Amino acid sequence: MGWTGGQYSLYRAALALAALCAVGAAAAASGIASTVVTSPPRAGPILIAVALPAALALALGFRDRLAACLLAQAVAAAELIAGGAIAIPSWTSLLTERPGLVLALLLVLHACTPRAPFGAFDARERVDPRGGWQRPGWMTEIGWALLVMVTAAALFVADDSRTPIVRLARHAPELAAALVGLLARSARPAAWSVLVLWHLASVFAFGAAGGEASRLLLIVFAAEPGWWCGRSLHARSTSDPIPARLFYDGDCGFCHRSVRFVLSEELATPTALRLRFAPLGSVTFAERLAKHSELDRASLPDSIVLELEDGSILTRSAAALEIASRLGGFWRFVALVGNRLPSGLLDAGYDAIARVRKKLFSQPKDACPILPPDLRARFDA
Repeated sequence: MGWTGGQYSLYRAALALAALCAVGAAAAASGIASTVVTSPPRAGPILIAVALPAALALALGFRDRLAACLLAQAVAAAELIAGGAIAIPSWTSLLTERPGLVLALLLVLHACTPRAPFGAFDARERVDPRGGWQRPGWMTEIGWALLVMVTAAALFVADDSRTPIVRLARHAPELAAALVGLLARSARPAAWSVLVLWHLASVFAFGAAGGEASRLLLIVFAAEPGWWCGRSLHARSTSDPIPARLFYDGDCGFCHRSVRFVLSEELATPTALRLRFAPLGSVTFAERLAKHSELDRASLPDSIVLELEDGSILTRSAAALEIASRLGGFWRFVALVGNRLPSGLLDAGYDAIARVRKKLFSQPKDACPILPPDLRARFDA
């Protein structure tokens, strides 16, 4: 199991932001250096003019493969003139001194992905939120191979001020983890976790080596979020479980899109943890509420209410975190982090969004989202 559309859309947006920042930094450096070194003095503004709309289109998922190609060229050009004069790097410095070129390669790889994952502007009219979207498996293999190359170059051929002992301490464990991930697919989840933890620890201990955005995006690119199956944060075993249900505001366009989001992101959700759905105004909700004599309808929010398999009720941020944890993948890590933050702070953020949610999208015509038959069957009247 690999990437869901929503997770990949977040990666795509981060890739666009990193590329735009790389072009901006390189263009600024070129402009400063052009006062003392021979270089194209107007190259910076031209690159920004190309990169800005391309990065916006990439982040939104609007013709994003074409945007990625344009942005890759802008990043590569900006990297080559970053020193104030056009300089063609050697093959070793491609991986160590020119991190923007790794970023450009990631943009080219994005241009090879299928179009319109969930969350992309180009997928907005699709009936099925899943859309049959999948990232090709060969991209994961390329990701691990690039990790090995970049880490080996940082360890053996980097030309920086760090001593060989410091480079060894910083990069040798990363290289070992990358090699394990490349050669042993079954060990990739553990190798990836070690790689991330050691990289973050080494940045804290030794400082950033430059090009951290490119390196972190490469590490994310090599992952398969489906490694981490969804889990419940709250549900307890019971002898007579009921289907877990998400009750939502049927008159809220934002709530409809939230339901579509859940349905699109279930790739790593075990069948037993998948939710059923019903509007808050449905007969099903009234029947389930009657089972909870301790609850008053007026005390429940009018946005979402989550009933778990054991009959317990979750609302506000607790419900959102439970749903994220059940989705698995990177959403599960979001839930784990969020679950350790103050609930009052999270609820305040939730309430702020809930107050304006009906202004974000138009009111839907039906209480249930328009979906294909297999997903529609999970809705209760």
